[in-house]
Formats: sequence, structure tokens, C-alpha cells
Amino acid sequence: MNAKPASPPRTPLLGRFLFGVLILLAALVAGQSLLWRWSTGALAEGFSDWVVQHRAQGWRIRHETPERSGWPFAARLSIPRLSIESPGDETSGQGLGWATEALTLTTPLPWPDALRLEATGQQALRLGATQIPFIATSFKALLPLEMGQPPRRAHALLQGMVAQTPDGVLSVQQLGMDANWTRAAEAALTLQFAAENAALPPAWLQAPALAGFGPRIARFEFDGALYGSVLPLPSLREQLDAWRASEGKLDVRQLRLAWGDLDAGLRLSARLDPALQPALGGTLSVTNPNAALDSLARSGLIQRRALDGTKFAVGLLTRRPPNGGPPVAEIPIALQNGVVSAAQIPLTRLPPIAWPQH
Repeated sequence: MNAKPASPPRTPLLGRFLFGVLILLAALVAGQSLLWRWSTGALAEGFSDWVVQHRAQGWRIRHETPERSGWPFAARLSIPRLSIESPGDETSGQGLGWATEALTLTTPLPWPDALRLEATGQQALRLGATQIPFIATSFKALLPLEMGQPPRRAHALLQGMVAQTPDGVLSVQQLGMDANWTRAAEAALTLQFAAENAALPPAWLQAPALAGFGPRIARFEFDGALYGSVLPLPSLREQLDAWRASEGKLDVRQLRLAWGDLDAGLRLSARLDPALQPALGGTLSVTNPNAALDSLARSGLIQRRALDGTKFAVGLLTRRPPNGGPPVAEIPIALQNGVVSAAQIPLTRLPPIAWPQH
């Protein structure tokens, strides 16, 4: 019996499949590597352009050599020893500054839909000639990105901040901020921020005007919007006049302070009159107004002999909410022609603001 001739060797199906998978993985790795190199290069170039532009405007920006990382799922640029100072003379008490041990810029890959910023290590804030070093458990910001468009929104969150002020330690459990803006001539900027559980330096509480409220601010929040022309003009006075002419206004939708027995909210709308003086109208809401007035009296902001009369006047504007809860006083306030009034009663006259001509 003759044996069958041997068939030619064939590549097993599994082997060809694995070979194809390896080729595909190699292509994906190569493509991801190219995307990572391009993305980190774009981050580095964008940061460098930002530095050059702001230095040309008088900003002082210093940093060490940026480092790239994050492959394969993120493009990351770390800038060590970064310090940013606005134009201004530190010795004259002007200008602002911020410094951090490291600032990290990150975009996710393969879809870079946001720019994330994170500051780490020891940081410092300069307000004029005052230097305030601080540390934080977390200090992050997020800027959503749209294809071919500059950022229009930002969200920032600071947690566990402990700052060393000239008067002692200031701590804030959490500070969050949301901002939205446009870059058109008729621009709108909306800003919301809230600070929670802030412990004040003991030296601040030695001031009689603050002592009656206690050492801890439970909450401070702001929600507002700014509308009007923001075209660059040679002087501040010209910018303000253009803003007024474009029907510019500041809407404070909510400004709330919960501090000791004081729980107050403010809503107002402010403009500039033809003489470039502020004019505003709004409502001041005070929860448990009698307790708040007692705190103001303890702080010396209301004279004791006027306390009863003030309580009586505020009581006329106090109501209890329909759904229950503590009483709330709603007090209309206004500023017109330099006169501050509450409930249509003139309280004081403010001196006019002398805006600089240059």
C-alpha cells in the first residue's frame, strides 16, 4: 500500500489571527505615540506662546524646564517652580502674584475634550506687598475645549487650604468657582463661587467690628454676571464710559454671607450714571433679623441706644416664609446720586469717585 504524499505546510488559522492582532496593536501603539507626541508638543507650544504674550504685556513669569508625560492615555505637561506676577510695582503695594512648586496641564487622549490644571506643593499668593504662603489638599481647574474654539468656561476647586496671613492662620475647607465668558465686543462674564467653613485668623477677631460674629464663616457665596462693551481703550475712564454707553450693568443674583448669627443675602443690579458714578437698586434679605442686629450691636456697628428702634423698623419689613422656617426681613436698598437709602429712607451720602484720567 502506497503512502499518501505529504500535503504542503499551511499557516494555522490561529497563527494568522494572532499575527494580525500584533500588527493592529503595533499600529495602534504607533498611532497613539504620534498623537501623544503631537498633543504634548501642542501643550508646550501653547504654554510658551502664552508666556511670550504676557511677558510682552509686562507680566513677570518664571519657571523651570517643562516636562512631558502621561503616555498613552493623556498628554501631560508639568511646569516646575512657576511664578506669575501681574504688571505693577511690588514695593508700592500694587499688582498680584501667584507661585506654585508645580503646575500640571493635562488633556485626555485620544479625545482631548478638556484641559485640566492642577497645582501641587507649596504655593503663595501676593496681594500688593503682602505675601501669603499656603498649602492645599487639592487645587484643580477644568476648561472644557471645543474644536477650533478658545475656552469659554472654567471650573476651579480649592480644598483644604491653610494660609499663613500676616495676622495668623486662615483655613478654608472648600472654595469652588464657575466662570463663563465670551470674547465678543458685547461680552458677558458670569461668575459663581462659594467658600465653606472658613476659620479666621485670631488677630482679625480682635477688631471690634468682627468680634461679635465668631471665628468661623459657615458660607460665603456669589452669583453674578457682567454685561457690556469690553473694547480696549487708552484710559480707564474711556473704558468705563464705553461700558456705560453700551448699557453695561452688573447683576448680582445672589451674594450671601452666613457668619455666626448673621445670615444675609443681597440681590441687586448696578450701572454707571452719565457722570460715571455708581447707581444701583436691590434687596437685602436677613434671616432672623433680631439675632443679626444683636450681633451688629455687639460689634459696635449699631449703637445700643438705637437698637430697639432699628429692630422695630426692620420688624415692619419682616415676614415668615409660607412654608415655615425662621423670619426673613426683605429690605429694599438703593444708591442714586450718591445717596444710600434703605426702604426709601436716606441713610448717608457717599463722596463721588474720581476715576483716573490715564
